[in-house]
Amino acid sequence: MQKRGVHLLSGVSYEKIDKLGLHVTVEGAKEVLDVDSVVICAGQVSVRPFESHWEGRPVHVIGGADEAGELDAVRAIRQGFEIATQI
Repeated sequence: MQKRGVHLLSGVSYEKIDKLGLHVTVEGAKEVLDVDSVVICAGQVSVRPFESHWEGRPVHVIGGADEAGELDAVRAIRQGFEIATQI
C-alpha cells in the first residue's frame, strides 16, 4: 500500500471530517489532513458516525464497525484490502 501512497497512522485521535479534511490529534498536536479516502478500523459495536458528514462522497464501513460480532481481524483486513483496491 505504501507504493500507492497510502499512509497508515496509529495512536491518533480522530476529531471530525469536513470540507477542510480529516481533523486529528497526533501526539498532542492537532492537524488537518488533506485526504482522498479514510479507512476507520475501530471497535466491536456497529458504528457509522461519519456517513452523514462526508458530504456525498462514498463511505465504506468495514469489520466490526459494519457488523459487530466476534473479533474477526481477518475479515476486517480482507474487507479493508478489497475496498483499498477499489479506491
